[in-house]
Amino acid sequence: MVLAAHQPNYLPWLGFFHKMSRCDVFVLLDGVQYARRSYTARCLVKRPDGARHWLSVPVRKTGRYDQKISGVEVHNEKPWQHDHRRTLESCYSRSPHFTANQELLGLAYGRRWDNLSEMNTALILELAARLGIAPRVMRSSELAIDAHSTELLVALCAKLGADTYRSGPSGVTYLEAGRFAQAGITLDLLHYRPQPYPQLWGDFIPGLSVVDMLFNCGAEAVRQEIGPPR
Repeated sequence: MVLAAHQPNYLPWLGFFHKMSRCDVFVLLDGVQYARRSYTARCLVKRPDGARHWLSVPVRKTGRYDQKISGVEVHNEKPWQHDHRRTLESCYSRSPHFTANQELLGLAYGRRWDNLSEMNTALILELAARLGIAPRVMRSSELAIDAHSTELLVALCAKLGADTYRSGPSGVTYLEAGRFAQAGITLDLLHYRPQPYPQLWGDFIPGLSVVDMLFNCGAEAVRQEIGPPR
């Protein structure tokens, strides 16, 4: 059984869903420390002037330097939902598949979210459903494992019965391959190379939120890009 894991990011990029489609169990690492300026609270979209633009969810950070992702609170005193919705409508309302997928905007911005991880998880699950990706999804905060880094991932595999851990290519720089081997777990590095696709507003920009390709090309094109589910 193959396990993969990732922090529950905000409207993640295509590579996130490529990894999610290549495993039997996908663990959302909401029990790890929240990293400021990470993709957990922000994503990239493309503006009508052709530039990259950050959509950032405001969160409460003062005095919370060691907080875990599962406990991060959204700072709702700021009109961020209105601003994000207007930005996405400005960027993508002319896209061929915007209307077919604009329900996502209702899910993200049609109700108040107090917890960042809860919102991100709901959006990830909705996007996965649209893309036909259906591994067993778990949250690390619910698994009661007191470990960090490589030890956490090895413990997740052991607890959930996985014999293979599938990591992105950057895993080679921080994971201790020997610990996986000692535990009888295969460490597999998954390489995803995004291909250019039609975008509005000028030259192709890689690394944007999955909604960029979804709105521009449709769910079937995204499914073909990330490949068939495992």
